[in-house]
Amino acid sequence: MRFKVSMINDLGNHHEETVIANNEEEAEINVLGFNPNSTVLETKWVYK
Repeated sequence: MRFKVSMINDLGNHHEETVIANNEEEAEINVLGFNPNSTVLETKWVYK
């Protein structure tokens, strides 16, 4: 499944990433692995 994760970093910049994961929690963990200074705002399931 694909999830769109919205994040904000320490500088206040907002960005989104689309990741493939089995559930929302796994998607957030994967994204935070690449962006450790960011905070997850929202995770949505994305069709296709």
